Amino acid sequence: MKNNLKTYTAIAVCCGTFSWVSSADADGWPTSVAGTWSVVGNQSFGSLVITQPASALNCKPISGSIFGNAIEGFYCPSSGRIAFVRKSSSNFPYQYYQGNLSQTGSTLRIGGSFSAFLSNGIGGSLGEYNFSASK
Repeated sequence: MKNNLKTYTAIAVCCGTFSWVSSADADGWPTSVAGTWSVVGNQSFGSLVITQPASALNCKPISGSIFGNAIEGFYCPSSGRIAFVRKSSSNFPYQYYQGNLSQTGSTLRIGGSFSAFLSNGIGGSLGEYNFSASK
């Protein structure tokens, strides 16, 4: 009887683990992230506007603006990965954003970080900061 109890306990733990892993599987990200998002980057609030043209690529090109500056990057619907650069008014990339999508109910969210560089395109990193967005 004692051995049976150990076996049943092992099966219960195993099945519980597998059901937890199954429920944690991440899939079903949206095919497009186009639209206007509310964004917070290093305690600054604003808008992230994304356009996403049709593309046969696995990771789709995106463009638009964040805090009024142009962006260019990509979004991968198969993994929820997103990355883009924010360009200065003189068209130099000076911030690199990377993050991942998640969904709570009907709300899409992005969580990640960005690295800041000098806006003249020359020089090292000025630091790394958090950002998040929701739509």
